[in-house]
Amino acid sequence: MFITVGEIVKAQGIKGELKVKPLTDDISRFKKLKKVYVCGVLYEIKSLRICDGFVYVALSGIVDRNAAEKLSKKEMQIDRSDAIDLPENTYFISDIIGCEVFLSDEKYVGIVDYIYQNGSADVYEVKGEKNVMFPFLGSLVLSVDIVNKKIVLDKDEFQKVAVYED
Repeated sequence: MFITVGEIVKAQGIKGELKVKPLTDDISRFKKLKKVYVCGVLYEIKSLRICDGFVYVALSGIVDRNAAEKLSKKEMQIDRSDAIDLPENTYFISDIIGCEVFLSDEKYVGIVDYIYQNGSADVYEVKGEKNVMFPFLGSLVLSVDIVNKKIVLDKDEFQKVAVYED
């Protein structure tokens, strides 16, 4: 099973380097990686550098811009066995995407489609009868069950913070 650690933004330069948007709280974790998967294909990491919040990586077999451009917009993944151990009550984004969201009164909200990481709290985008976004706050979240792909939120707190798409 794979865990997505980044999204390849574009080819960088003419020698096959890739610009990657990391999907992790600690970008320095990339420095420990020796191999990654893109579209199920295993690549060895030849070189890696971090600059301005992005990871720039050269992969085995990707030797020019044309080869790198074919990987643009693809997910960069690692084997779950290579993943770090997470602290309690923290989750991999790839485990949260696809979870069903319910309120404490058992009302179905929708399925987590995307997670924005741009502040003190991640913001979850949920697709359902009505599309909604909400911050992932301790006061809001009652339970997260990764195995059964189910998140339960406090109904009252949800009504305070939810922003519905028009």
